[in-house]
This record gives sequence, structure tokens and C-alpha cells, in this order.
Amino acid sequence: MTEKIKFMLLDSSYEVVGREPIIILWGIDESGRRVVLLDRRFRPYFYVLPKKDASVEHIASRIRALSKPKSPIIDVSIVDRKYFGRPRKVVKVTTVLPEAVREYREEVKKIDGVEEVLEADIRFAMRYLIDKHLYPFRWYEVEVESRGRQAGYRVEEVYNVVSDPQPAPEHKLPDMRILAFDIEVYNRSGSPRPEKDPIIIIAVKNDRGEEHTFVADDGKNDRKVLIEFIDYVREYDPDIIVGYNSNKFDWPYIIDRAHHLGLRVDVTRRVGAEPTTSVHGHVS
Repeated sequence: MTEKIKFMLLDSSYEVVGREPIIILWGIDESGRRVVLLDRRFRPYFYVLPKKDASVEHIASRIRALSKPKSPIIDVSIVDRKYFGRPRKVVKVTTVLPEAVREYREEVKKIDGVEEVLEADIRFAMRYLIDKHLYPFRWYEVEVESRGRQAGYRVEEVYNVVSDPQPAPEHKLPDMRILAFDIEVYNRSGSPRPEKDPIIIIAVKNDRGEEHTFVADDGKNDRKVLIEFIDYVREYDPDIIVGYNSNKFDWPYIIDRAHHLGLRVDVTRRVGAEPTTSVHGHVS
């Protein structure tokens, strides 16, 4: 049974399960519940710009012949687009798996008559947001099927997307959990190295004004510091995590240091997944 819900989009990601790419939309609904919406309908694609004197139909035929069983080319169509403001006929190539785009891109470049391959470097989740005109921290209404709670997601409800999200009337921002943090690394000389230099302190403060400091017992053994930090973040479950230069230094250092100590930074709402760097450098 389908229903319509309203949600504020927080972030997007994707994963491949078997041979199926799934767009993941993370959000907060009208009741303030943390939800995730899964869209299995979207497929990766890119464009091929033929040279002006080349046969578009011939290039399209050559592209179809490149299809491979691992990730078949499921559609090759000739469409009208604008290139630097001028109308051009281009070939739109659609496949199954996002990682196959890079391989097909390189093979298509070798076809005689191809001037350029376009939009093959856009990340799959970003491609979805662009095509569906979705923006983080805006409200949308969407038809969905509820899957209830599911092991594997730290949210209150999981939905399957049935139709494209549509802009909803403006809502006020929901109450969001926000966490700020900073780390201090002990390095006697040179730049800190996660395989050698311990994190001796991690300090956090949340939107309630609560402060916590995780300190290495002897100034060097930081395994306990990392475990306590990971447990705290997972329990508080913030919607937004901020810090000074945390995207470029703190998060990468925490993850690398944790791996060196045999730990995983399992703090996201996808069970078992670690924070990753997104398109504009933010970590999610």
C-alpha cells in the first residue's frame, strides 16, 4: 500500500545490492522522525558528443556493441541538448551499475567520430539530485511504500520511493541534533601520522550544551578514546556534525587511526558504513 509523506532532505548516497543500484535519501519527516527513502528506479548515464561531420546513428550503433554482461548498456538514444548554448544532437548512454560508467566512457572515447564524452564524471547520487531538482534542507512530498524499521539502518522508518519527490510548501526547520568536535594529536615532530601518532583528546559539544572530553589514560593509548567517541556519536545520533577543518583533517585522521588500531568508525545511519567524503568535500 502506498502513502504520501513529507520530509526534509538531509543528504543523499547510494549503494549497489547485487546488480541493483539504490539511491538513498536521508531525511526527517513532519513528525521529526529520522527516515530513509530508497529509490531503485534510477540508472546511471552519460552523453556522447559526435563530431559535426560524423554520423550520430553510426556512433550509437557502435556504442550498443560495447555492452557487457556485468553491466549491460540498457539504452542508447539520440537526444537534443545544448553544448555551450548551441543545439546539438548527442547520444545518451544508460547502463546498470554506476562503476561501469568509467569503463564505458574510456571505450566510447576511442570510437571514430566521437568529439567528447560528457557528464560521465558526475557521481551517481549527485546525478539523481540534479535530475530530480532536489536540494538538501528543503521539504518534499513523495509517494512511498513503507518497509517499517529495518536492520541495517539506524532510522525510525524505511520507505521505497514510488514516484519522484515534489516540492512541498515551506516548513520550519525541524529540531535537529547537532554535534561539534575537535581532536588533539600527540606528535613529537613533523606532521601527525595516523599510523604512529595517537589521538590523545577528543572534545565534543552538542546542541543541548552538553560537553564531553575523551582523554587517553596515559597520554598515548588512544584506543579507548576512539571507542568512547564512536559509541557517543552513535548513541547521540546527530543530524549534523561540525568542526574546524574536520572534513580535511579530523575525520580522515580518526578513520585512518581507527583502522590502524583495528577499529571501524561505525557512526553513520547505515549500519557498518563509515563516514565518506562527498562531492563538495563534506563528510557524510
